Amino acid sequence: MISAAVLAGLISLPARAAENKMAAAKARAELYAQKSLEYRKQAPRQLTPSEFKAEQLMAQAGRIIPGCESPEQTEPAIKLYRDAVKTAPGYDQAWWGLAMALWAKATLMTQEPKPDKQAARAVLRQARQACDAALKINPMSPGGNYWLSNVILTEAGLKNIVQQAFLLPEIFKLSDKVAEVDPFFDYGAVFRTYATVLVAVPGWLSRSLGFEPQIILPYLDKSIELEPDCFVNYISRADVYLKVGGPANRDLALKDLEYVITRSPDSLPGYQADNRARQKAAAKTWKQITGRDFPAR
Repeated sequence: MISAAVLAGLISLPARAAENKMAAAKARAELYAQKSLEYRKQAPRQLTPSEFKAEQLMAQAGRIIPGCESPEQTEPAIKLYRDAVKTAPGYDQAWWGLAMALWAKATLMTQEPKPDKQAARAVLRQARQACDAALKINPMSPGGNYWLSNVILTEAGLKNIVQQAFLLPEIFKLSDKVAEVDPFFDYGAVFRTYATVLVAVPGWLSRSLGFEPQIILPYLDKSIELEPDCFVNYISRADVYLKVGGPANRDLALKDLEYVITRSPDSLPGYQADNRARQKAAAKTWKQITGRDFPAR
């Protein structure tokens, strides 16, 4: 298992070692993939009756969140997750599901024309408390550690997006815990988080800290290889290509966006709603890049 310090070291090697860094990242992605595949071969733990009922509530909530375009629209999902927590208070997945829904609400709050950052911080505090509850039940909970990392990064972004770059070592520590169980949890969620930060922070800053956006590409490549129909990974990879820049990377980004736009969103069970939301995002980004709507199918 790679440690946070080792992974940070891989990413912060001098620029002259760029090829070695990419080779190391590709090798690590392969090792992570093998670990995830082995994990998924294990028989799932049998749910208790209360956990089974909580899962049903969570499934309803999970279909709502991807389509939310305003903070208010998240409320029904948040209520369902709160009901799930009440139904199975000892189930870590119910708690980190609640954290995810609260995080989604806070994120949408920050995207409003006149965001109320104080209110968004209050919602994020609730999300952090939900993560803490999940990790109290199971300190190695992949979802608990993953969503805590997102809450921390979003809190930092409300202050100053630059702070997110300096938080990456702390995020690595949380990600290590995810990787000890399932490195490609939620089809590569950890690597999408890294990509989001590396795309968001100014390029000069990430490079000065040794964090170059392209280092995350092998992990996104592997995420897509493991599950080709999880559209969000194509969106993340396209964002990285565009951040790196250049005509060749622009073309690669458009190729990823085209896949998302033209592929059936129903191709991945359980992710239909999320895939539809990603299709809308892909079409919007395509138009921003090309200046025109995507060609008719």
